Amino acid sequence: MPPDGYNTITVSEDVFALLTEVMDEYDCESIADAVETASVIALDYDEAELAQLLADRLQE
Repeated sequence: MPPDGYNTITVSEDVFALLTEVMDEYDCESIADAVETASVIALDYDEAELAQLLADRLQE
């Protein structure tokens, strides 16, 4: 059982491998930090992609 304020997650071996790559590339101190970092990166990417789509539409 995790400590108060924390949750557990189950991920596939492939996802775990990707998280270890994130840990290495972004100097994360834990898997939890890697999950948070990957989430922020994904959200930033989605926002950038949306901004580009909007810019393209405005230029039409």
